[in-house]
Amino acid sequence: MDTKDLRCFCRVYEERGINQAAKQLFISPQGLSRIITRLEAELQVTLFKRSVRGLCPTASGAYLYENSRELLDRLEDLEIGIRRIERMDRELQLGFSCGVLNVFPFQKLDQFRSENPDIQLQWEELENQGVVDRIFQRVIDVGFVIGSIGQDGLYAREVYQIGMDALVYEGHPLYDREQLSVGDLRDEPLIILNERYSCYHSFLSRCKDFGFIPLIHIKLMESQLIYRFCRERMGIGIDTNIHKQDISMDHLHRIKLQDAFSWRISIVCREDRKKEKVIRKLLDMF
Repeated sequence: MDTKDLRCFCRVYEERGINQAAKQLFISPQGLSRIITRLEAELQVTLFKRSVRGLCPTASGAYLYENSRELLDRLEDLEIGIRRIERMDRELQLGFSCGVLNVFPFQKLDQFRSENPDIQLQWEELENQGVVDRIFQRVIDVGFVIGSIGQDGLYAREVYQIGMDALVYEGHPLYDREQLSVGDLRDEPLIILNERYSCYHSFLSRCKDFGFIPLIHIKLMESQLIYRFCRERMGIGIDTNIHKQDISMDHLHRIKLQDAFSWRISIVCREDRKKEKVIRKLLDMF
């Protein structure tokens, strides 16, 4: 099975038609139709039901798309990884978990550039697991992830940590407190980042240490919204003070959670690459 044929099939599947897909692929509709027909003959299945309204994927077509899309993405990562190996002495690809850039010391990267002018730095921002996955795929050379990462084949070292805070709105019984315990939040409606963030799982685990399951009232994708909903008295927010952009604290009191978990950042790379010259320089800098 030719991967080019699979890419053509995926485009037809996404566009639900030959003509539009052919324009995007820069081939003729007749040529694209032949590719789909050839693929169906090779697999001995019907991939699309044809009608005047366009193409409707069959169950076999949907199955092929779901699995070939993942395969093609993986092949692209492999191609990128191979090209990276060829250029590893001239390029360094960094990965940042969402939130890390709020506190990252970019002057360190400026220093690295000045000391290594022949090395080109590139970076991207991903979810935690996305950074780790792309490190194993050799697409990313060095990552900065949230939490303590313990995984076979991965070198990790903690480089930053900061405590968690409770954001309490004016008029709440806890508003004037100078410090709080996790236990003080029992039965309080809480506002926190959602399951895609490590702080959510760490907070739930810490509450269980105190013998209760927290009342999570609102789960969010953006930490800035925590402050908005707290100000609207919808609950107590859980966050850490890492935001460089201005966030209004009007009618809010940031109170340290004395016995909560810490928000941590670790620098990570493949265990078998930590002694490579370029990667070693960056690890040493942090």
